[in-house]
Amino acid sequence: MTGQESSRTHHPSDDLSEPASTVEVIPADINLKMKMGGRPGRRGQISADAIAKAEKAVKKVGENYIEVGRSQVATLIGQFAAVRANPKDARSAITQVAMTAREIMGQAKTCGYSLLTNVAESLYKFLADRSSLGPKEMAFAEAHLGVMQNVVAHDLGGDGGPVGKELLQSLAIAKQKLTKT
Repeated sequence: MTGQESSRTHHPSDDLSEPASTVEVIPADINLKMKMGGRPGRRGQISADAIAKAEKAVKKVGENYIEVGRSQVATLIGQFAAVRANPKDARSAITQVAMTAREIMGQAKTCGYSLLTNVAESLYKFLADRSSLGPKEMAFAEAHLGVMQNVVAHDLGGDGGPVGKELLQSLAIAKQKLTKT
């Protein structure tokens, strides 16, 4: 037998153009389960030490999140410029803005910025299925960007306190304008 030949015999199910007549069950790799103390018939557990380390890492990221948040919001505003340039035919630009808002939403939530999370979520949901924006829709999206800029400029963690309430009121007014005919 040469080095390129296989000792494995050809099986009819090896031909992908034909349906397999038998099914081969491949057992899942249980290495992770074993590392977590699991055994066949017994679930693994994450150790208290591992949880503490993870919480410490998340807290550290949260302490520095505002810089990341500022960068993300600046990116979002830059991406929105492409929507402004051609609001009637901006499907890919709108999708990009929506995905960045979704990313901000997840990271801000993890780091304790619930106001930023809620505004990013609102923007994401508003843009998610749109392919174009009219003038009212543009104004509503821009109101979100303005609120997000204020949140990161003034490091408004949590719900933003009284300033956060005012920012949300401004967004509610923008929404009323959007729904007026």
